Amino acid sequence: MQTHTCFTKTIGKLLAVGAFGAVVLGANEAASQNVYVAKFVCGRAATVANVPPPVATGFYFTAVNVHTIDENKFEKIFSVALPGEKAGKVSRPFGTPMKPNEALEIDCPDILRHLDMPPASFAKGFVTIRSERELDVVAVYTAAAAPTGNVITMEVERVPKR
Repeated sequence: MQTHTCFTKTIGKLLAVGAFGAVVLGANEAASQNVYVAKFVCGRAATVANVPPPVATGFYFTAVNVHTIDENKFEKIFSVALPGEKAGKVSRPFGTPMKPNEALEIDCPDILRHLDMPPASFAKGFVTIRSERELDVVAVYTAAAAPTGNVITMEVERVPKR
């Protein structure tokens, strides 16, 4: 009977330690997994060889603004979405450190560069941002009839943490 009681106490302690470790690991993992996913649409969409573009004809611009309250480090990955339900290119991760209260913008020239695409390309897809700490992420979408023309439409979207 004593062996059984000792065995039960030992198992109980091991289970408690394991549960505590799982909670601590889970909390650390959750803290390091601040994920934001923003849509991007960049470049000139035009009809080519009588095939309509995947979006309305025009010039599209995306600017994803990122702000941090505390010192922070994040990485961004760009994924292209192709027409016809096809997956496109996925970039390698790009790391970015930020000091407290800094803000930066990820815009179309940055997106196309990270995707190794020429500056005059058309691309649409997603930017995934993973950070150590919470961020403010706001996407601004504009479109115009000409590359230097007046804005026809503008949308501002706060990107929530997933």
